[in-house]
Amino acid sequence: MDGDRKPELLLSAALVAVAVAVRLLGFGLETFDWKWYLGPWTRFIAENGGFAALKFPFADYNVPYLYLLTGFTWLGQHTPYEVLVWIKLGSVVFDVVLAFYAARIVALRGTGWRMPLLAGLTVLLLPTVVLNGAYWGQCDTIYSAFTVAGLYYLLRGKPWLGTALIGVAFAFKLQAIFVFPVLAALLLTRRLPWRCLVTIPIVYVLLAIPAWRAGRPFGDLMTIYVSQTGKFPQLTYAAPTVYAFLRPVEEYLDLVRTAGVLFAVAAVLAFIFLIVARRVELDTRHIVILSAASALLVPFLLPGMHERYFMLAEVLTVVAAFWAPRRLWFVPLLVQAASIITYETYLVQAKPAPVDLRILTLLVFAALATTMGQLFRRPLAPTPVGNTIAA
Repeated sequence: MDGDRKPELLLSAALVAVAVAVRLLGFGLETFDWKWYLGPWTRFIAENGGFAALKFPFADYNVPYLYLLTGFTWLGQHTPYEVLVWIKLGSVVFDVVLAFYAARIVALRGTGWRMPLLAGLTVLLLPTVVLNGAYWGQCDTIYSAFTVAGLYYLLRGKPWLGTALIGVAFAFKLQAIFVFPVLAALLLTRRLPWRCLVTIPIVYVLLAIPAWRAGRPFGDLMTIYVSQTGKFPQLTYAAPTVYAFLRPVEEYLDLVRTAGVLFAVAAVLAFIFLIVARRVELDTRHIVILSAASALLVPFLLPGMHERYFMLAEVLTVVAAFWAPRRLWFVPLLVQAASIITYETYLVQAKPAPVDLRILTLLVFAALATTMGQLFRRPLAPTPVGNTIAA
């Protein structure tokens, strides 16, 4: 082994050991999400024939995650470990995948192996990444991992694979749309062929076929996300969004929510318009920063967001900070500070909330404004990677 590398690799191994240990500590925690949702869902699967249970609309998640949940239920029945352990272990596997592809995007800078390794370890040890799966039992790192992997292959000039992976992410959770503005900007600036977009609906349909064969109506499978949009009527669910400043009376709630969705769409379109009109050079560096800005902007403006929906932003701001360390080093700190406090409010039931949600919203706004501002600056140095994503 190269003597110059040995100390860093030993320290990296120690950090990986810490990442493993801190996750194992949370495997026994049962949250309200387990008691109210995941636990009843797995019991329903077990009581209704395993995979055959997928013909029933017993859960509000899309079926790709229910396939995994069915597998975890089987493992819980046939191994010494309970199903909750398997659920959390599944999410932890995708923690590693997410960290790996974050590191791969940083490696595109061509600055050696140390910065990509540090980026991957940073993502692996982000408090929200640790808590989301190993403690909370949530699956946000799953769709985030597919999304970041898709962005990596887009940057590598493999648009068909990149959009297909983003399609997988979209099939797992609707929140994958937070990076759709990136695809729109690449399409409109001719960095991405239009025909590649067909992979997203194709992947979505293909992943729905097993549940359809099990007996679930095809129309239901195609409209799951439509039914989800009306399930959470509040303007924010502890998420640091612009709606922390809005508290309408009940009779105006639907009006404000609908107007908020329309405003968010308009703001995203205006953002894309500025990118095109200003002729922002969408080279690798700018695409990375655009991805971080998009993952911040969309959930910040949409109503009905949960605190977990900033997972993509938390990871992509880390990646962007490694691409523009002098300008963006503090942005992931702002986002992580806001998110971890909202996690605390749920996971340990902190009452009252330790920090006013409006203050946390201002932290996210500062991160968003900084990232978007950097997007429209001239790069400090030429990017080492090609500027066009070719088919």
